[in-house]
Amino acid sequence: MKSRIDGSFIFTLFLGLFVLVCLIFARDFPDSLQIATNLAGYTTLALICVLLAGAFYPEILHWTETALQDLWGASGQDKGAVDAVAEEAPPWPAVLKSIGYAVGFLLFSFLFGFFVVPPIFLATYLIAEAKVRPLWAILAGVIATAILDTGMMMVYVEVWAGIIPEIFEGYIGGAIMPPL
Repeated sequence: MKSRIDGSFIFTLFLGLFVLVCLIFARDFPDSLQIATNLAGYTTLALICVLLAGAFYPEILHWTETALQDLWGASGQDKGAVDAVAEEAPPWPAVLKSIGYAVGFLLFSFLFGFFVVPPIFLATYLIAEAKVRPLWAILAGVIATAILDTGMMMVYVEVWAGIIPEIFEGYIGGAIMPPL
């Protein structure tokens, strides 16, 4: 019988312990900072516990293993094709495309800010890569951005408006270039 405790299990265990230690130290933060820390920390800890339990009860991982294609439907791919792709290493063009999304997101966020760029990039990714219908992709981008920006405002973090000339005061453009 194959041992269920491997490198991945040990890494996940240490990651869970790290999150737990961070949550313990975060108790000393001011109340306004604990909102985001507790929300992200306890959610992450719960998901890590699911992963750890999945090492001993694999059916748990089968329940939680899903892709965007499973949630919103994919065009032209059946589940067998998705499973076959998940087992092999990704080709370099796909890796470079992912790096391009990340670098593009950072660059455009710096220029245009966090009110404009996240919904555009999220919708673009969902439409181009996950084959989600445009209406649902745009809606997901707008909702995710609203949650992100509202959460940042709740913890009194100034949402970056971008360094382009000011278009809408406080929302698009007009931010001061940080000293480098």
